[in-house]
Order: sequence, then C-alpha cells, then structure tokens
Amino acid sequence: MTPPAGFGPTAVGEAALVATDQGMAALGALVHAGRRVAVGPTGLLVGRASHCDLVLDVDGVSREHARIDADDGRFALADLGSRNGTWLDGQRVETPVSLRPGAEIVIAGERLLWLAGDATQVAPPPAASAAADATERVVGFDGGRLTIGRDPSNDVALEDRNVSRWHAEVVARDGRVELRDLGSRNGTWVDGQIALRAELRTGSEIRIGSYRLTFDGTGFRARDARCDARLDARELSVAVRGRTLVQPTSLSVEPRELVAVIGRSGSGKTTLVKALAGVIAPSAGAVTLAGDPLGDRRTDVGYVPQDEIVHPLLTVREALRYAARLRLPLDLDAHELEIVVQRTLEELAMEHRAEHRIATLSGGERKRAGVAVELLGKPSVLFLDEPTTGLDPALEARTMRLLRGLADGDRAVVVVTHATRSLELCDRLALVGPGGKLAFFGPPDEALASFGVEHFDDLYDAVESPTPAVPPRAPPARAPGGDRQLPRPPGPRRGSWLAQTAVLTRRYARLVVRDRRNLAILLGQVPLLGLAIGALFSNDVFDPGRDGNANDAAQVLFLLVTTTFWLGAIAAAREIIKERAIVAREAAAGVRLSSYLASKAAVLFTLAAVQATALAAVVLAVGPLHEPAGTYVIVVGLVVATALVAVASGLVISAIARSQDQAPSYIPLLLVPQLLFAGAIVPLTKMGPLLEAFSTVVPSRWAFAAIGTAVDMNGRIGVDPIDARRSAYGSDFFATGAAEGFAVLAAFLIMLLAVVALLLARRAADAR
Repeated sequence: MTPPAGFGPTAVGEAALVATDQGMAALGALVHAGRRVAVGPTGLLVGRASHCDLVLDVDGVSREHARIDADDGRFALADLGSRNGTWLDGQRVETPVSLRPGAEIVIAGERLLWLAGDATQVAPPPAASAAADATERVVGFDGGRLTIGRDPSNDVALEDRNVSRWHAEVVARDGRVELRDLGSRNGTWVDGQIALRAELRTGSEIRIGSYRLTFDGTGFRARDARCDARLDARELSVAVRGRTLVQPTSLSVEPRELVAVIGRSGSGKTTLVKALAGVIAPSAGAVTLAGDPLGDRRTDVGYVPQDEIVHPLLTVREALRYAARLRLPLDLDAHELEIVVQRTLEELAMEHRAEHRIATLSGGERKRAGVAVELLGKPSVLFLDEPTTGLDPALEARTMRLLRGLADGDRAVVVVTHATRSLELCDRLALVGPGGKLAFFGPPDEALASFGVEHFDDLYDAVESPTPAVPPRAPPARAPGGDRQLPRPPGPRRGSWLAQTAVLTRRYARLVVRDRRNLAILLGQVPLLGLAIGALFSNDVFDPGRDGNANDAAQVLFLLVTTTFWLGAIAAAREIIKERAIVAREAAAGVRLSSYLASKAAVLFTLAAVQATALAAVVLAVGPLHEPAGTYVIVVGLVVATALVAVASGLVISAIARSQDQAPSYIPLLLVPQLLFAGAIVPLTKMGPLLEAFSTVVPSRWAFAAIGTAVDMNGRIGVDPIDARRSAYGSDFFATGAAEGFAVLAAFLIMLLAVVALLLARRAADAR
C-alpha cells in the first residue's frame, strides 16, 4: 500500500491497536490518565456517579456530566447541564459538537483525549484509510525506533519549513517510550513543554512545527494544526511607566480571517498588535495560539512593522535567501531554499520583480517584499502594521486585496490600517477608542450599525462618544487553566552562532560593496588625506641626521593616529541605527544579537584595516621613517589597532543614537577628546591632575605614545639640544612599548564591543 503523502514507509498499518470492551470492537476511545476507555455504538457516559462508563471522582464533576453519542460511525460530545461545564479544544460546549480524532476534552481539569477510526481497529486499517483527511495521518510504532523530520526518508516526514531535516526520534527502551530531539532548529514540545528528552505516555502530545502527534500507546496520530490555529487574547493590557496604553482586551482571531484594526492616531493600535504578535510583553493577560502560549509558537507568527525590514540594496530574491538562511533550519539545502523562495515570490505575485533591487521598487512592492520575508516560515497568523501608509488609493486597495488572498489561505491576517475604503474585504473589525480601549470587535457592517453611522470614516468620530449599543465581542470562554501565557514570552530558540554570523557577514559585505558611492568615498579619501598630512612637513621629517625635526615627527605621528581614528569612527557611526527595524525584527525571529555584532565588526574591521594601512603607507612613503622594516610593521600594526578601536567607538554611537540624523551629533563628543587629550596639542606635563587622569581613557593617547616609542622619539628628541629644550613630552610619555600599546588598545576594543552588546541587548529587551 502506498503511504499517504508526506509520510514515510511506516505511516499506515504497521501497528494495529486493540481496544475492545467485553469483546465488542470499539468505534472510538477516550484516553484518560494513560488508560483507554472504549466507546462503542451505544456511546459513553462521563460523570461522578458509579453507573457512568467513565467515572471521574473529582471535585467539580457532576453526577452525569457529559455524554459521547455515536451515530453511524460519527461521534458527538454533549454537556448534560453540568455546573462547571465541558470543554472541547478550549471552548465550552453549549450544544452537541462533533468530535474529530485527537480532540481534547477537559472536565474539571481532567484531560481526556479522543481517538477514533484506524487507531482503534482490531485488524490493520483498510486501504481506504490512506485517502483520509490530509490533515490527519495514522503512524504505527513497532517498539523499535521511529524518526521524525522534514526529509522524506524519515518514518514520519512532515512537510513544514520550520521542521529540521532530522528533527526528533522515538525509541523504546527498558519498557519505556522516549522522545529525543536531534538538535532541531525550532525545538520539540511534549505536552506543552519544550524538551530535549521526554518519556511518552499514552495521550502524550508532541508538537513539531505546525504538526501535532498524539501518542496512543502503540502509535501516533499526526495532524497539521494550522487549520485550527486560533489566536485568543484574554484580558490583555499594556502599561508603560504607569501609563496604560491598552486597556484589558479580549478577542479571538480565527484561521482564514482578515481582521482590520482601526482607530485614531495614538489610540494604541500598534501597541495592541505588538502585544498580540508577541513583539512586546503584555503587562497583564494572556495570548494563546491554538491553545498554546504564544511564546511557544514564535515560528507560527509573522510580524511586519511600519518600518521596512528589508535592505534596499538587495534584490528581492537575495533578501529572501538571506532571511531563509537565518530563520529556517540550517539543514535546508540550496535546492530546498530556492523552492521556498520561489513559492513565496509566487504567492505574492512578485516573480517578475525578483531580480530588482528593493530600492527601485514602488512603495507597495517594498511592503510586499517585507511581507514575503515573514511568509518564508508559513506562519499561521500574520500581523501587519500600517502596510498601506503612503500608498495611493489604487495601491491601497490592491494591498488590501492581497491581504484578503493571504487570509484565504491557511493563515489569519491582522492589519493595522487607515484604509477605510477596503474594510468590506475584512471578516472582522477591531475599533480602538481613546486610551487604548477596544470599542468594537466584530463584522464591519455591524460596526456601522452599532455606532449608527453610514460610512467607515465616521467611526473615528463616533468612537469618541459613549459606549455603543453593541459592546465589543469577547472570544469564546477558555477552559480553566487553558491560559498558560508567561508574564514575558520566552525568546525564540536561537540558531547556530557560527552559521548566523557567516550569513550576516556575507549579507553585510554585499551591502557595503554594493553601495559603491559610499565605498568610493571611504577608500578614495584615504590617499588624499595621507598626501595632505605629508605635504605639511618635509619628506625628511623622520631623518635622524637632520636637526630640529623631532617635534615635527611627533606631529606627523599624532595626525596619523587622529586621522585614522576619525576615519574608523565616522564609518561605523550609523551602521546599527540605520538598520534598527531590521535588527529588532530579526532578533525577535531568532537571530542572535552577538552574531549581528560580529558580522558588523568583521566587515567594518576589514574596511578600517584597509583604510589604516593605506593611510599609513601614503604618509610613510612621503616621509620615510628611516627605520628597519620591523619598525614599519609595528607602526602600521598600531595604526590598524587604532582603527579597530575607532570602529568600536563608532558602533557605540550607533547603538546609543535614536535616529540616523542624531548619530552625527555624537561624533564630536567622541573625536574632540582624541585631539585635545592625546598629549600632542597639550602635553600631559601641562595638564592638571584631573585632565591627565582623564587622558588615560582616550585611546589615541596610547596609540600615539606607543607609535612614538616604536620610532624612538625619546632618542630623536635627545639628539638635538634645541628639540630637547622645546619638547614638553618629558622622558615618560614615549615609554609605552609596542606590546603594552597593543594590549591597551585590545582592552579598549573588548570593552567598547561589550558596551555595544549591552546596548543592543537592552534595546531588544525594551522592545519586548
């Protein structure tokens, strides 16, 4: 028999499950506390009374609490008027509800798992079962080893981009069944807890990517949970520094729904959506997706902020390739990656723009490129913040139709918008009133009726009035204990540091090379500055046989150091702040901030080293040192080390600044001290004790002193009595050996990079 699509050779029929009650073949079964209770054609009664088929002697259970009725192979759950209710997949049962395999029933906190069909057959299931619902598969377990992953060679092959090639395995040992995670990118959950190893019991549920596998004792039922990934918010609120931005809010977003969030500017729309998406932590309340805490389902949530999250100098295809490498499992080979990228482009109808740089796209197309990045992982819920801002009415309508199409797939779409012309395309409308209060949640046409207006634009004024006749719709009640949201959602599982650093470094290097004008300025100015320094002094300024040259030689070294520092600091001062939105989004998606910083350092250090070497080469070519080759190596090495420290200083500025325009205003605060306190313009001997102490934290002082020592400035000054009398350096300033100079500059470098890392981490924490 051919296995069902998406599963390996052991998918169907390798293990038959026996579940009989007094010789009668069961049509279904309930699993409770590791025990299977058969359900036959007469159904099953659940309650506290002894005559019930399943007795639950627990506080809160009614004598006859609920019943499962069977009708021609179909099953329905009905509550029998119990006091505390019966819950099916997190919703309270009010009227009889059909049961599907794998459904969870909760009664007074007791968890019951419903199984039906092949899993309860006495004989192997018939071939017809292979054509069953594609979202539900039966997987047998023979008591040996069963592998789970994306690769078709696995026993259970799961077609999900967020599943690693060989994700996990199930093994039987010493009478126990154990699940083991095989170093997967996005983790494995067992009964709601992430686990590297976990013992499986009858009724245990494994979640891998969008799939859920229920263990029934001798096999698994696997289903794709995307079809029922409903987002629920219960009493969600956000407060910052004592100010409430979002009032307690409850709502539910069903799969395949398009939900628009509207309201006046400053009403809290963006804050609400960020809390729903898990981008920021709510102050109170809970958010769940398919009943799981949102923090456990990060890969199932996409978020597109107002700011662009793609680099304008990359082509659309390049941006998607890099994003896929960063967000999807590392074992995705080049062919698979191209398939993922191509399918995403086709879904957004961007194939014809795939090779165009993002900077050349229209505003609407750039927004779609950002959406494409978030769709790489096939999220169950996609959030967009103001994707239509700045678009003309035609593009605005086209964008909303695109979102409608995305929602018609296997995902929900929530969009913050002012585009009232297209609200009729939405299934639900969330109207946020003053102070972050949800004034309405429901179908758009009902919003008009509730506020007594004819046009959606009129809702903005109407929401300022007292509460409408129809209150906001709350989500269906949740089962007790169903809200497991943590106060602060845990961060996503991080990928390999080395792999992420390599991808980020390649991307950043491409961006630097592709910005040809800026690169030409950074490199082209170096020889000009070197020639300018050399032109200020005679070409024999370092000749020890010429009198009166020592102080001029010191000035050349000082200008070499300070110019190097300026070049490095200015090159790096905007490199983090200009990617603020991209950094925040990628960090939330699992990119390590340490990898991001390492990639910046790798490329900028290389560029700074080239600049420093070229500058030193030009200056020393115009005015040779008249020293051995080893001295040249030490001097150039110290100049390069100074450049690296300067880059790290520039990155500190970029991490502190709140905008690209603000970054240049900090540069004088960094560079002026390198001039004033390096010991050349005002020697240390003429500084007061306080300023002299301050000069010890100025990197250029140590670089200047170490380079001067390398060329024996003390000896040069002492040769000429005139230089000796005029010199204010004393005999102690040029006494910093090369090894000491390198060590001090290395300490500055490490300290500054640590400061950048702390600033990035703090900003990421504040964003959450």
